[in-house]
Amino acid sequence: MVTGYLDNFYARLGIPRSATKQEVRSAYHEAARKFHPDTNKDPGAMEVFLQIQEAFETLSHAEKRAAYDERLPEDIDTPEDILVSAIYSREVLPIIDSPQLVYVLLNLVAVPDLKNGSELTSPPLNICLVLDTSTSMSGRRLEAVQETAITIVQSLKPQDILSAVTFSDRAEVIIPATRGQNMSMIEARISIIHTSGGTEIGQGLQTGLNEITHNLNPGYHNNLILVTDGRTYGDEENCLEMADNAAKNGITISCLGIGNKWNDEFLDTLAGKTGGSSAFAATPNTIKEFLKAKFGQIQNTFANNIILNYTTPPNVELRYAFRLSPEAGSLKLNTNLPMGDIPLGKSLSVLMEFMVEAIPEEAKDLTLTVGDLQLTIPSLPIPNTSSKLSLSRVVAKNPKTEPPPQVLVKAMSRLSLYRMQELAKRDLDEGNIEQATQRLKNLATQLLSSGQADLAHTVMIEMDAIERTKNLSEAAQKRIKYGTRALVSHFFEEPDL
Repeated sequence: MVTGYLDNFYARLGIPRSATKQEVRSAYHEAARKFHPDTNKDPGAMEVFLQIQEAFETLSHAEKRAAYDERLPEDIDTPEDILVSAIYSREVLPIIDSPQLVYVLLNLVAVPDLKNGSELTSPPLNICLVLDTSTSMSGRRLEAVQETAITIVQSLKPQDILSAVTFSDRAEVIIPATRGQNMSMIEARISIIHTSGGTEIGQGLQTGLNEITHNLNPGYHNNLILVTDGRTYGDEENCLEMADNAAKNGITISCLGIGNKWNDEFLDTLAGKTGGSSAFAATPNTIKEFLKAKFGQIQNTFANNIILNYTTPPNVELRYAFRLSPEAGSLKLNTNLPMGDIPLGKSLSVLMEFMVEAIPEEAKDLTLTVGDLQLTIPSLPIPNTSSKLSLSRVVAKNPKTEPPPQVLVKAMSRLSLYRMQELAKRDLDEGNIEQATQRLKNLATQLLSSGQADLAHTVMIEMDAIERTKNLSEAAQKRIKYGTRALVSHFFEEPDL
């Protein structure tokens, strides 16, 4: 029975410990309606629904609730309007003297305000478009960016703040950060953007962050969208420092790389520091799709800047963390873990892999991690909030072996494809050509068996090329990386969650 911080029955229903019997019932009905497998086809809905039922069966019964409360820490709390659940690969961990892996799927979902029944609405936007206008962006690439930017402008609400910056050898503010601007003038400025010079991301990034900072407010969604088709030289470390500062100020950076000449690892790291992500656009149409989807996602965000500040015991290591939804992607491990945003109507779902060393024979339970979950909910009077989080498991000698939840099995199966290409890339970087080729062969086989013939074909062509070049081509490496990442998103992001 779960009794940890944010891993307890109250957090599953998104209610405080002081909730009345009627509030418990109302929370259950709302959560059950959202996750009932008859109406929610998300692959993880069944597991969450069963957890919700388990919580309600205890909290709706006075004696059971009283007994349960005695086992809880005195100072548990739950973020307002957030439902939290954790799905573990094993209910009980075996006491053994060898290492074992434990997987935890952490889900955070926005739920309606139970006190007045009002629906959740998205706060205003403070958003800046930072657009690469170097010479290589000329033609259909720039046209696609311009057309989509104008569409975004037309969908702004009066309270939203939009700014836009172009950069090549230098940066220029083409739309200053103000609300209620003259839309015709903005569209005219966007339509006359032209290309010239090289790619210096640092100048564009700094100028864009300055525009957002003019109106920085935790009651807004503060986002910067960077669009580029090239590599920046000499200012990468400076850009990463800017991202660190942006994260501290609650600004999320998202990146779109166009074509094959940009540095995906750099943009991944840049965005990841703020809880954002990078995406790959191979065609002008993909540019339009990304910008429209990204803008819609920002508009429909409930909570942002979700950061887990965590520690693990000496015999436990958090080895890997991957955001399954929204926007699948690896999370950079540090003492804090930027997790991203909680959207309206969907979950923020993060899969964590823990390596557990030998468990002492006298142990009764094992703490995987403890920490604070920080988040910003712009719609609240006090947007910045935090809650304690702890994840733990009961341990025993020779426990009954049970299969892990199906949602974990399926998610890990898709994720294994992405991790295979990660490991193959690492092998190539280290000069281990034979090992990399074998990993790619396994990847191609699994892609074929899962119906991904086009992506498998790309992998097989690269296997032949590696014998000559000893590396992946930039084009194929991006197609494989973002293709396998998309498979995780397509599996986990369903319209009903």
